[in-house]
Amino acid sequence: AANAGDARVLLGGKKGVTQMTVDHVPDSEDERKRIEFQNPNPNMPLVRYVGGTWRVGGLLALSRAFGDAYMKGTGQFEGVQAGSDNYSSGFGVVAEPDVTNKLLTKDDSWIVVASDGLFENEIRGGGGGLSNEEVIKLCEKNSKKSCREIAAILIDAAVEAGTTDDVTVVLARLA
Repeated sequence: AANAGDARVLLGGKKGVTQMTVDHVPDSEDERKRIEFQNPNPNMPLVRYVGGTWRVGGLLALSRAFGDAYMKGTGQFEGVQAGSDNYSSGFGVVAEPDVTNKLLTKDDSWIVVASDGLFENEIRGGGGGLSNEEVIKLCEKNSKKSCREIAAILIDAAVEAGTTDDVTVVLARLA
């Protein structure tokens, strides 16, 4: 599984649930340190608390993204390594993914790829949603239904739980 941003990949089955991806958000200590390490003005932090959540440049609630070129170093989004132009502006947002490898076993039953709106996210301003465990429990509870029907059940459950973000779900049954 690979990601850059705050969408998640879950692997679930008989042994519970494993979050295969890392949420790339500026309130993560590792991401904040990575961003601030490149800050040319230590008197003005690049990661600031604005509008109820931590944001890069006071704007973006993600620390890694494929889009948002205006938040990246000059030239970086044009196929040029950050800093190779001798002028690396931007806010430290990168598109470099985290990658996790895991050998699937007979105990693995579900892969869920979903936008952050599916998940509980009140601390970051996204409202309610489902925990990773709740997602897999709903998959198991509805295992006789099609993946499309289960995905719709997950979306409805997140909305009912109070999500305030968009919800997209791709579901694969492994067993």
